[in-house]
Amino acid sequence: MTRLSSLLALAAALTVAACDQDRAPTEVAAPTSGVALARKPVNTGGSAVKALQLMNANLATRHAKFQIDHVEWVTRSGQQQVGQIVFANDRGNKHTGAHFVPNDPRRGHGNAITYLVDQSDGATHTGAALTNAQTEAAIDRAMHTWDVAACSKFPIIKVTDTGADPDLIDGILGFGEIGTPFADITHAGWMPAAFFDLFAPGGSTFIVGITFTFIFVDDVTGVPTDINHDGEEDTAFHETYYNDAFPYGINTDNTSALDVETVVLHESGHGLDQGHFGKIFGTVNNGKLHFAPLAVMNAILSTPKHSLLGTDNAGHCSIWGSWPHR
Repeated sequence: MTRLSSLLALAAALTVAACDQDRAPTEVAAPTSGVALARKPVNTGGSAVKALQLMNANLATRHAKFQIDHVEWVTRSGQQQVGQIVFANDRGNKHTGAHFVPNDPRRGHGNAITYLVDQSDGATHTGAALTNAQTEAAIDRAMHTWDVAACSKFPIIKVTDTGADPDLIDGILGFGEIGTPFADITHAGWMPAAFFDLFAPGGSTFIVGITFTFIFVDDVTGVPTDINHDGEEDTAFHETYYNDAFPYGINTDNTSALDVETVVLHESGHGLDQGHFGKIFGTVNNGKLHFAPLAVMNAILSTPKHSLLGTDNAGHCSIWGSWPHR
């Protein structure tokens, strides 16, 4: 593909609506009454909408008090794809419309926000492999960056991984066991390529990180709740997964190997209820991408970022500035 055709392809991708087109799943794994699911991943036809609907049907069968509201992913620069947000149910304005509620008894964490690192899936395996100790340290640094951000009037507290499975998505989709969430934000580790292909055709070639937002629903009606009457659905928790098909490194330049801290900083923004931001456009004569403005929360990863930029802080303040008096 020439530089011009590559750039035009990317420009076309940037104009595509955020939601995937529905595709009929070719196989659906039936919910089970036990904890374990079949190890064979389900086939969604590469449709994120179908994947979310499938998982929510599974949760409903288990009488869960929460459902998946939406999923967000970020892409790597140069892949002719742009990060997206996909909702489980069609929504006109595409605003995420879901936030944590302070002192929500269903979370049990008061005014604090908690996070957990699933150490069982913390190692990477492509390129120069990283250990869980290396990736977990980068995750801790990224979470600290958000903890000390402007308008952060709450502590972000790390929950110890006890060894019990702390995440749900991988199990529902047939990649392991269905666990139990213990924190508001779970960094669920590095997953194989097949996991990301469930959400978009060839998703493993361009999706770097993906974050799922769960919201609380009414026990009887299954309707999303808004217990503090702020006009927003009540976030239950988030789960984030990273694509093990890419090579990763520590303090890298995001070219030959992706910088773990940069990727995690972005996904942690989603875990704190912040969406993508900024316009992305290309220059034909050199094939370079430009961001207006440049931000951690741009939908495409570019240069390494270990600090929040102006727009990131502004978005954080708009969400958390009045916490806990929402």
